[in-house]
Parts: sequence; C-alpha cells; structure tokens
Amino acid sequence: MLNNSLENTMVLLIGFAGTGKYTIGRELCERTGAKLVDNHLINNPVFTVVNAGGVTPLPDGVWDRVREVRATVYKTIRELSPPGMGFVFTMELCESNPEDHKAFRDLERLAAACQCRFIPIRMICGVEELCRRVADPARAAMLKDLSPERARKKLAEDAVLNVPHENQRTLDVTKRTASGSVEAILDEVSSIKLLFSRRFMTSGGSSVGNG
Repeated sequence: MLNNSLENTMVLLIGFAGTGKYTIGRELCERTGAKLVDNHLINNPVFTVVNAGGVTPLPDGVWDRVREVRATVYKTIRELSPPGMGFVFTMELCESNPEDHKAFRDLERLAAACQCRFIPIRMICGVEELCRRVADPARAAMLKDLSPERARKKLAEDAVLNVPHENQRTLDVTKRTASGSVEAILDEVSSIKLLFSRRFMTSGGSSVGNG
C-alpha cells in the first residue's frame, strides 16, 4: 500500500554526484506514488547528443541547453500535471555557483505556483564513501559523473547548496542505506506537516506552499 505523504509536496534532494540522490529518490517515489524528476531525466537528452562519457569535461554551452529542457519540464508540471500530485526532484547544487542558487529559487517558485509544500533535503556524504560511490561503473549507463578526483576536489573546495528555508533539512547519508535514508526523509516530511498543521490551527489558515 502506497504512503501518500508526498501529496501536494515537492521534495528536492540536493547532493554532490555519487550521494545516492537517484536511488533514494526512486525508492521514495515507489513508497509514496510521487513522480521522480531526476536531474539526469533532464540532463541526458542533451548529454546523449554531445557524447558525454562521465569522465571528460562537458562542452561549453551544455548547461544553457539543459536549463531550456528544465524550463519546459517545469512549464509542463505547472500547466498540465494533475492537482495534488507529489514530486521528488534531484539536483547537484553547489554553494559557490550563482546559477545553482537560481535553480533552487526556480523550483521554490514552481512549488508555490502549484500550491505544493516545498521540502529541500541537503544530502551530505563523507569523502571516502563519496569517492567509492561515484566510481561505480553502473553509473555510466545514465551518463553520470564517474570521477573520484572531481568528487574529492568538490568536497574540498565547495559545499552542498545551503539556502535558508524553513523546511530545509540536512541528512548525512554516509552510513545509511537507501531505505534508511528514505525512512529518515519520510520522518522529516511528517514532522514538517505536523508543525504546519499546528500553525494552521492556531493562525486560522495559510497556503499549503508556505508550510
């Protein structure tokens, strides 16, 4: 039986390549009936036609094309998706990149436009475990980054995006299984919904997207 706890909810899983965003997002959707909008669902139509291999740098201009695909997906969700549908998005967003801050705000605005609760989950992972995960050959099939060197450099020089938001939570997945991470996320979702319900009762009502 599906857990419908993500109805009217958009969860954003943020983490570096290799953190387990897709695996966790897929199980989260299997458990709840939400729709998975993985970053590679959006990236790979572009990555495929530029022969991205997960090791060599991507050509200039790739991310501009990816943003165009993402904008089309967001427009489709906003205009055509059934009311009440839940979504799980995955993105690699970095603190140092202004475009990543914008991507976060774009999704926050989409959630508000769809009257969905927006819940960002920062997923962090220890360096050695992240390097082990990112080098998994199975990742090649989805055109994912396979470079432990890039993962190590990113952890040393940057951080997973941390934009202030009342629903944001940080989850250390270094020693967690995917199922354990899903349980932790569902617990956080329940906690956020309970807090919002209490506020609703005491304040006389507010938009779903605000809680």
